[in-house]
Amino acid sequence: MRLDVPTLFAVVTLVALLMAGWVSFMAWGKPARDALWAWGLALVAYAASHVIFAVLNVVPSPSLVVAGNVAYGVALSLMLLAMRRFDGLDANAGPPVWVQLQLVLPVLAIVLLYTVLMEQYAARVVAGSLVFSLQIGFILRALLDPRLPRPGRGRYILLTAFFALLSSLLLRALAAAMGWMSSNNDEAGRLWLTMVFVVALCAVISISLGFVYMTMERAEQRNFELAMKDMLTGLSNRRAISDQLHMAVSRAQRQGQYLSVLMLDIDHFKRVNDGYGHQAGDAVLRGVARTLQSRLRAQDQIGRFGGEEFLLMLPDTHLEGATTLAEALRQAVEASPTQWGAHSISVTISIGVAGGVISGAHTVDGLVAAADAAMYRAKQGGRNRVELADMSSLLPGGQAALPPAVPRD
Repeated sequence: MRLDVPTLFAVVTLVALLMAGWVSFMAWGKPARDALWAWGLALVAYAASHVIFAVLNVVPSPSLVVAGNVAYGVALSLMLLAMRRFDGLDANAGPPVWVQLQLVLPVLAIVLLYTVLMEQYAARVVAGSLVFSLQIGFILRALLDPRLPRPGRGRYILLTAFFALLSSLLLRALAAAMGWMSSNNDEAGRLWLTMVFVVALCAVISISLGFVYMTMERAEQRNFELAMKDMLTGLSNRRAISDQLHMAVSRAQRQGQYLSVLMLDIDHFKRVNDGYGHQAGDAVLRGVARTLQSRLRAQDQIGRFGGEEFLLMLPDTHLEGATTLAEALRQAVEASPTQWGAHSISVTISIGVAGGVISGAHTVDGLVAAADAAMYRAKQGGRNRVELADMSSLLPGGQAALPPAVPRD
């Protein structure tokens, strides 16, 4: 069965325009610099290139040859721009100079090459295919950027589609270089052109679905972060650290392992808010969180438990080791003031430590309550101290006996 090239032109164009419309609909209401807008414009340019090529079959014109290939090059440049915007690589100051060159120079090269090689069909096809391949290489590099998180399924769809498109372009360049096709109108030329447009049809569907799927994955990730992370400090929130502690306690109970819990509270934090303002207080919380996190092992977990309180979970750590770490954390926070404008704000922390070999008699609530009670004693003892929990004080219901309430700040 022979596929009709004009029909392929029409189908690819309609699919590209349809995808562009739906992507633009998704981008409606978003800022002009949003990645979806760039992707929608890329699909419009992609469709425009095929419209020009369709007209070229009816009205042969050198200017249309240049225009159609320039539109194709612009589409690839816009896709690269969309990828970088999606990943936030140029969020602060726009694309660096080397990226701007990647966006602009290939399009200028297409204008120059197709103008100079207009009468040399094979050389023109080879040159154009290699420039487009280079652009796709830039896109693949952006997709595989090591600074980005592990690729999701949407990114894998894009990688597959762009590799297929790259392969078809290189094959067509090889066919032209080897003399297997002399024009788009001979039998061989029509076969290669048919192959290119079949791949293009599959690619335009795949890359659009892949990009939309990546957008959905990003939204899901952000929703997860909102649900499980403290937005101020970037640490796990109370829900997340509690879930992690439940899993750690269950694992330690099954295997009879050590597990220690530290409850930390910033001393006199209210004075920071009253004296410097709540923004300064937020800066102090972030600074303390960074100091604490920088001194933990990969398997340790830390979360903001509420207000100026932090909860640390230390798997495979006995009380002696937990106490040593707690003292190191106390000293580190005391020695790490937060800069706020012209002010250097120093704070201290009080820490309660609980833990040991975890048995079936221990509960999450009991461990947290024991560490909390020890932290209260550190407050009562003058603050900027580390206190060990009395594990024998755990009551049958799993709650440690707390001393009379005292102000925590």
